[in-house]
Amino acid sequence: MIGAYGPEGHEWVDELCQVLKGNVDYAVDFIQKRFHGVEVARPEGTYMLFLDCTEWCAEHGKTIDKLQRAGMEVGVLWQDGRPFHGPCHIRMNLALPYSRVVEAFDRLDRYVFNA
Repeated sequence: MIGAYGPEGHEWVDELCQVLKGNVDYAVDFIQKRFHGVEVARPEGTYMLFLDCTEWCAEHGKTIDKLQRAGMEVGVLWQDGRPFHGPCHIRMNLALPYSRVVEAFDRLDRYVFNA
């Protein structure tokens, strides 16, 4: 923490923020264009997305448990949103390399949300 917020860490923090912003931009845009029935808001001060899957689950006759399991079965580890007061929600961590974000969303698109 000292290194990141000290004078010598400014460059690292700036680069980190650029990567996180790129990941968020990609993910939010992808969800809005490809995952019909899933609502997402751009996160503020975090790299976690909060997906509201209520409409998608209702349209596809799936529970949030089945949706979460489907993602995990294709290698996308995401988090149950219910402990965060989202009854049909999923949390997604975007603090990873951009190439992994692209790969995860490709899998979700092909094998889960638009299978």
